[in-house]
Amino acid sequence: MTEDVEPGRTVPKETMGHRAATIVGEPVVEGIGRIAGFVNCYTFQAGDEVFVIDTGYRRGAQPVVRAFRSAGVPLTQVRRVLLTHHHIDHRGGAAYLLEHTGAPISCHADDVAFVDGSDRAPMSILMRLFLRPRSAPVTTALKDGDRVGELSVVHLPGHTPGEVAFYEPRRKILFSGDSVVEHDGRLTLPAPKYAANLELAVHSLDRIRSLEVEVLLPGHGVPVTKGVSGLLADLIRRAPAQFLRGPTR
Repeated sequence: MTEDVEPGRTVPKETMGHRAATIVGEPVVEGIGRIAGFVNCYTFQAGDEVFVIDTGYRRGAQPVVRAFRSAGVPLTQVRRVLLTHHHIDHRGGAAYLLEHTGAPISCHADDVAFVDGSDRAPMSILMRLFLRPRSAPVTTALKDGDRVGELSVVHLPGHTPGEVAFYEPRRKILFSGDSVVEHDGRLTLPAPKYAANLELAVHSLDRIRSLEVEVLLPGHGVPVTKGVSGLLADLIRRAPAQFLRGPTR
């Protein structure tokens, strides 16, 4: 089971299995911080190293930088930047973090071209001018089943071709990205207009159900630390009619 922690606490050595470390961001459970905003970014402690999961849309990764400064943790402790998918609101600060930390960027192989700029992601001209997305080289092209430290890569295509979640099986924690999000106390999918393949996104919910998840950390909405299986079952039941206009299961 996971243990909730108070803001500003230091992670005990015996809980994390390695040297105590300060949580960057709003503590969710031991060793994991949430950097809230339009998109949730997360930090995952790995000893003296920190993984950043998604970067937000800001070119300068300002929310991430502020969270590290507030925690008194040098940004140079970032050792990996893990992207759940290529959408600009999740990877906008990746190039900045690479430049200022040297941390390699990882995303699924099917989204690499949209992150490194070899292909152009669908985006309105107005949004492109406003956000001025920067490409960033991807060091590791992930695939389903890969391990990144304690995290397993779970490929959940649909929202984008290379949408992934990161799963920590020991504590049954899922960083779900936009494969499933939280809204008003329920689990749901992002707006259908943003999905590359909505039918595939709905189908990927069954893959999430096959995992044991006790803590779900979504890309949008608040973390879910109780009743995840029931909320997920509710979403799977209503998703075909709500998103595909087909019969419910």
